[in-house]
Amino acid sequence: MKKIVILSERLPFPPTSGTKNLMFNYCKILHEKLGLEVVNLSFMENEDDISLKPDFISKVYELPNPSGKAKVKNLLLKTLIQQKYPIQVSLFWDKRIKEKIDSILAIEKPDYVIADLIRTTEYLNDFAGFKIADLQDLFSLRYERQLRMDLATLNPYGAYLYRLPVVIQKTLSITSIKKLVMRTEIKLLKKYEKQVGQRYDRIMFVAKNEGEKYNQMLGEKKALVAPLGVDYEHFSEELHVDKIPHSIAFMGALNVAHNENGIIYFVKNIFPLIQEKIPEAKLYIIGGGATEAIKKLASRHIVLTGRVEDVRVAVSSCETFICPLRFGSGIKTKNLEAMAMGVPIVTTSIGAENIDADDGKDWFVADDSEIFANQVITLLEDSELRQLFGGNGRDFVKKNFSWKVAEDQFRVLL
Repeated sequence: MKKIVILSERLPFPPTSGTKNLMFNYCKILHEKLGLEVVNLSFMENEDDISLKPDFISKVYELPNPSGKAKVKNLLLKTLIQQKYPIQVSLFWDKRIKEKIDSILAIEKPDYVIADLIRTTEYLNDFAGFKIADLQDLFSLRYERQLRMDLATLNPYGAYLYRLPVVIQKTLSITSIKKLVMRTEIKLLKKYEKQVGQRYDRIMFVAKNEGEKYNQMLGEKKALVAPLGVDYEHFSEELHVDKIPHSIAFMGALNVAHNENGIIYFVKNIFPLIQEKIPEAKLYIIGGGATEAIKKLASRHIVLTGRVEDVRVAVSSCETFICPLRFGSGIKTKNLEAMAMGVPIVTTSIGAENIDADDGKDWFVADDSEIFANQVITLLEDSELRQLFGGNGRDFVKKNFSWKVAEDQFRVLL
């Protein structure tokens, strides 16, 4: 049996976020459909539990997180002075971790390796076998979109800001510093993304247009597009959950910049417009990693559930689902999962990107705050429309977002 080692930035199980869901299903496909032994090397988070390992992953190796000293050194030397690593890479690189990974690879002797996201690719650059970089999205594109936002109240660094010493956190939170950092990061990401394409055998993306942009940037065809899928049978299962009247759901990892920014914007600019028409409207923010800014949103009408045992129950109990993202890239898994559950959606053009569902039939798409609010109100007030949109969305996902596409791409690749 051939073997593949997957180096992931976080444990791929349970599949509680978009990235974890992607890696979870990749591992499942590689073992159950393609017959490979799957070994996982993973950086760990506080809530991770290796005992939950699924059978299709044969072994998991825990990796220590980079030390604070290594991060500061990388940021100063590799990012600021040498202009070599993007911040994404500097915050993940540690020579002692590289030595541990090399020792594991020497023991496991894999036929293939996959580096999960750009921030892990530096560790596998010199692997002698077949190397795949699963970039998922073009991060340079994501940050270009972030730069257009009002950075005064935006944390563009996500959870990684809080892994740095406090004095650096405060410095990086100054608006003028944020702009400088973002411009530098975009420049370094574009250069580094191109280098990854030169060092790795194939580069994976979830969205076709980003794969095409990457090939143009690289000047050769190395991009492999393996769209996100949805476990349709799981998410479409009828749970007979009672609906909470006038309830709105949002779901996501709350320490991710685009999720944090999107839900704060919704609460401050859109939710009050909904409450003017429907005073009893209630918002359920579902997911872990709530930042201090999000925790401050909690009120009688805004419930922070934290991580839940079954997102299907939490989302399906609500009458509508929102995805008010204002920047980002790739495909938004949260929308596909809510569609599979039959919950009608209102999203932005960023949230709708690369999914190609029909506005006004499968969901509502709006970037204007007032229009977004009115579409949520329309769904909350019309049970027949909710049922129609929910059914259309469910049918759309069943037809267009199966994991079979990713399986076929892996079959060709390997």
